[in-house]
Amino acid sequence: MGRRLKIVGLGLIAVLALLQFFQPERNNAPIDPELDMLEVIAAQEPMASLIRSACYDCHSNQTIYPWYSRISPFSWYLNKHIVKGKEDLNFSDYSLLDKADKIGAFADFCDALDAGTMPLQSYMLIHKDARLTLEERESLCNWSETQALKVMRE
Repeated sequence: MGRRLKIVGLGLIAVLALLQFFQPERNNAPIDPELDMLEVIAAQEPMASLIRSACYDCHSNQTIYPWYSRISPFSWYLNKHIVKGKEDLNFSDYSLLDKADKIGAFADFCDALDAGTMPLQSYMLIHKDARLTLEERESLCNWSETQALKVMRE
């Protein structure tokens, strides 16, 4: 039994080592200020900082990767969340949205904050600055409602 366990262990180590050669593409496209939400609407502090720290890693084209992001299978797990986050809402492509989608994005943003579904719990484990207080969540929600009203008036 000991020899078999040793072979399985060495096989597992070999597979994990081989997996390191297969990494997903990094999410770091240059920011286009004419498309990026925070740039287009000229978001003021502290809202801009809160959104960047709690949302932009998964919901923009600018991810700040943690140290473990180069280790497979963690890299795939992170990439899956980033791809899904950008499908749901990509702040870097804000200007490409039509009026109704912009309003909907702000409404969804507030709904996710109210429900506590964003930021993800797994994200907040490592990113302490993404742990929003109730007051910060309410401020961001009020801000997003104000932005939706501005879009309606455009």
